[in-house]
Amino acid sequence: MIKLKPLSAAVLVLVAAAASSASMAGDVDDRIAELERQLEALKQQVSSNQEEIVVNKEEIEQARPSRKGTRFQYGGYIQLDAIASDYSDGKPTFYASDDLLVASTIPVEPENGKSDAYSSTNLHAKSSRFWFTTDTNTDAGKIATRIELDFILSGSGDTPSVDERISNSWSSRVRHAFVTWEYDEGKSLLAGQTWSTFFNVAALPDLLDFVGPVGTLFNRQPQIRWTMGGLQLALENPATKLANFPYDNSAEGMPDLVARYNGKAGDLSWSVAGIARELTYEDRTNPALDGGSDEQYGYGLSLAGKWMLGQDDLRIMLNYGDALGRYMGLNAFTDGYVDENGNIETIDQLGGFIAYRHFWSPKWRSTFSLSAAEADNPGDAGNLARKYQTVHLNLNYLPTPTMSIGGEYIYAKKELEDGRDGDLNRLQFAVKYVF
Repeated sequence: MIKLKPLSAAVLVLVAAAASSASMAGDVDDRIAELERQLEALKQQVSSNQEEIVVNKEEIEQARPSRKGTRFQYGGYIQLDAIASDYSDGKPTFYASDDLLVASTIPVEPENGKSDAYSSTNLHAKSSRFWFTTDTNTDAGKIATRIELDFILSGSGDTPSVDERISNSWSSRVRHAFVTWEYDEGKSLLAGQTWSTFFNVAALPDLLDFVGPVGTLFNRQPQIRWTMGGLQLALENPATKLANFPYDNSAEGMPDLVARYNGKAGDLSWSVAGIARELTYEDRTNPALDGGSDEQYGYGLSLAGKWMLGQDDLRIMLNYGDALGRYMGLNAFTDGYVDENGNIETIDQLGGFIAYRHFWSPKWRSTFSLSAAEADNPGDAGNLARKYQTVHLNLNYLPTPTMSIGGEYIYAKKELEDGRDGDLNRLQFAVKYVF
């Protein structure tokens, strides 16, 4: 590689040469001609050196190994929840009902019309979570992974009341565990467990309760998802829960088929999604059904969006179908029911919410959410849940962007097909730090 002479040295050489030429020849024209000749020679040398530099730079880039490797990241948050609950008609039987709102477990007045109110106070840190991700550039495209854990809905050996007396040692559970292969720009393949493709997580309101409105979709499960731009197609884990049939068929039937399209119009981000499901059962224990089995197909539709209103935002979701079942409101309704002939019948269901988030100042914000869900239960379906309503209103203070201290009021009501109902009033306080 030729080493360039400094420009200053070249000028000195040129001046020295000119001075020497002037001392040997007194003719002005000869001196000018000599200077022009030497200047042209200098230009040619500089041009030649620049070309060689370019060639050598290309050789270095070609010889340098491609920049590949794996980037690791981790994060999560610590959260303490303090929850005071007041049930109108008795104590819920589901052990996690005091940790988060599970509308389907709200007790209703008994058939004899006599019931006692029940109150509880609960402090826990179970919703704290931790995640770890990797990001690798390869010859085939970018490959990313994520694993995320939290501690809520942990029975810890199905004896939570005993554990609370001593150590509150809740076991962790997998929230997300998936790999994503981005094989081309805007095109990717996901395999593993994460949010259902049917559920637009961006539309979920900013609430302290772990889930939120009863009319929301909410589901994480194993799946294979293909993304191409705004279109997403997925095969997801099937599971069936039927009224009048006590057992889950978690590994039966074809995978749930999901299609979703994500769009944007100005400050509005929206999605439309559809799901097709096969509901199945095979009875091995109930003599009345004589070892029967059946299968039925159902569907669900969802429209969701988030509309930015300056710093504030409005979030909406509307869901309808005859097999929403376990996908809406933490299984607020069953997927269907088994009639007296052993046949699966589906149930038309409707649910949704609207939520408005307002920033009072850079450090204060509130969210107000209204939600409802309803099922059109046939007469032979039995005394199933018919309607739910929920209200959330909170106020949060953020001393720093990564820390929040807030309080939330929650009201929820459940009504059965025969008209009996029950409600819940709850105050929830939370301290959260994101790292």
